[in-house]
Amino acid sequence: MSARPFTILVVSSDRSTLRRLSRFVEVFGYDVRQAADPAQAMAAAEAAHPDFLLVDGASGEQADLALCRQIRKLSPTTYTYALLLTAGEEVARLTEALEAGFDDFLAQPVVFGELLARLRSGARVIEFERRLTEQAGLDPVTGLPAKSQLVTQLHARLEAPKAEGGWLAILDLDYFSRVHARHGRQASESILRSVADLVRAQCEGDQLAAALGDDRIAVFCPTGTAEAGIAWCDQILATLAGHEFALAGEPLKITASCGLADLHQGETIETVLTRAERATQLAKGSGRGCVVTSQEVDRETNTWAAMAAGGELFATTLARDVMSPCALLLHLDESIDQAFSLMELTHLSAIPVVDNDGRLAGVVTLPQLEAVRAKAKPRGAGNSVKLLRHVVTQDVTKFDELTPLSELMEFFTGEAATLAVIVRDRRPKGIVHCQGLAALNERLASDSFASTGPRTCTSEDLLVPDLAMAE
Repeated sequence: MSARPFTILVVSSDRSTLRRLSRFVEVFGYDVRQAADPAQAMAAAEAAHPDFLLVDGASGEQADLALCRQIRKLSPTTYTYALLLTAGEEVARLTEALEAGFDDFLAQPVVFGELLARLRSGARVIEFERRLTEQAGLDPVTGLPAKSQLVTQLHARLEAPKAEGGWLAILDLDYFSRVHARHGRQASESILRSVADLVRAQCEGDQLAAALGDDRIAVFCPTGTAEAGIAWCDQILATLAGHEFALAGEPLKITASCGLADLHQGETIETVLTRAERATQLAKGSGRGCVVTSQEVDRETNTWAAMAAGGELFATTLARDVMSPCALLLHLDESIDQAFSLMELTHLSAIPVVDNDGRLAGVVTLPQLEAVRAKAKPRGAGNSVKLLRHVVTQDVTKFDELTPLSELMEFFTGEAATLAVIVRDRRPKGIVHCQGLAALNERLASDSFASTGPRTCTSEDLLVPDLAMAE
């Protein structure tokens, strides 16, 4: 089972009660959804079936009882523990609530400690219902044998002293959640039953199809080679992809990704399931709709580890691949004030300077220009006419655009330089900043380049500089 938090749907027409109850149970790790009326509650339950239903029955309306019945009908396979908040209700009213499906009652005003105790008792009931369903031996949605039956047969095969061959495959339906999102739970369960029927019909001899929960089906074969297993999985994927399911009178296509693990004597059930799971994940990561074996997972892992350890991941990376292209160049005969204004406008910290032939003459930086301007004139004086040729830094490191990345890394590791210019035929093509090169290893988040400054609603707001190179 996945270690997810329990979900609670709180329903009350009193919005203050909604906020108070929600805040309290959220503190204790519950995932809370709120609804102010039965219509909102049904919409929330259809979107994600709750583990707990907490209804404020202060109004005494029949709609509260109808709501409990409707949510129960949404998914007969998933148990929802329902609590009704009451304020001295009559016996007849409580009996009616029990008949509608409520499991327990909680007096108002709510005693928070008692609420926690009731939720804990409800969690035990939910677990009891889960175990009861598992012991029944059949998955209530698909009609296939439950996972417990699969585990029993897999254990028997692994413990058999002279057994040879055998395989376990996991079919993971591709993007199946979209069916639920678009058409609701009942429609998705109907399609899932049809998929299970199709898979079961393709099983032969001692092959067993079993439900793993959600949109996953396992197929276990106690005999046969891995090659035979791959052939069977390829066939079932082709059959599934070619089948046309009907949903609300409209055709629907379903594909699946498959991971296969062959069986080895002395393995544990957990090891086999883990290998099959990893193969399934690699199948999904390979574009889906394909079969991947656990051996392929091992080969992929070993190959990747060897590439990373040997530095081969970036062996073909050149300077031109990681440089910041020179969108702007300055000329030797441009004035310092012109260059300063351009750098302020673009937020660039360094710009290459070229001669009349377009060849690299040097680099100017924003701090360098600020220092020159401060010395050249007092505050309030006229513009400086001093040219860049008088202040340009000519002693700048440059690399050809075909220089390997490893050479750049070695340079910045051994030198105090903060940048290098990338050239082709002595013409500047880009700049590599030491800080920017290091930033390539950092994880990007959605707000990595977000501005923290005040908004001006001008074109400057649309400028998104590479912070690692502009700071």
